[in-house]
Amino acid sequence: NSTSPPALLSPPCASLSLQVALSALHHSQSPYCARLCRALIGCLSEESPAHDQSPLLTSLQDPARSRLLEAAMTVLDPPGLRELFRDNLRGHLRAMASHRVANHGLQRLLDHAPEDVVSEVLSELGPALEEPLAQGHPGVVVALLGAARRHPRLQGEVLRWLFQVGHSPFSCHKPRPL
Repeated sequence: NSTSPPALLSPPCASLSLQVALSALHHSQSPYCARLCRALIGCLSEESPAHDQSPLLTSLQDPARSRLLEAAMTVLDPPGLRELFRDNLRGHLRAMASHRVANHGLQRLLDHAPEDVVSEVLSELGPALEEPLAQGHPGVVVALLGAARRHPRLQGEVLRWLFQVGHSPFSCHKPRPL
């Protein structure tokens, strides 16, 4: 079946095992960490039932696959994050930020991305910061603030976009009943 995931990625325990392997390889500073990241991203980028979007975006919208991609983003080197962003995510950030699952992948990207990538994310997402807040995803804004803290040259622009939201960033979300 051409739409089924690679066997290595399909059982839930395989995803968890691969996440732990990525973490262990990263902490041991193994050169195999980057190879495993790129191989996993390659597997998750191969096919998509939605032909109008990147296969990687489809994977970021799937709860199990997105966790694996998030784990890869936390250990991927800056050139790898740059390539991942430019080849797959650029132009799709507004939809990612408002998606109930994919917004977590965007948060991981912002947590680890180099300054040039964060700047591009800010250019695309800044005018639409109210959208993820309205969907109840303040984590995207928190991750953007964290990225601005790591990259001081972007702080003014991040604050400018936040102030343009027009109100306290967290007051637009109506609390959900428990």
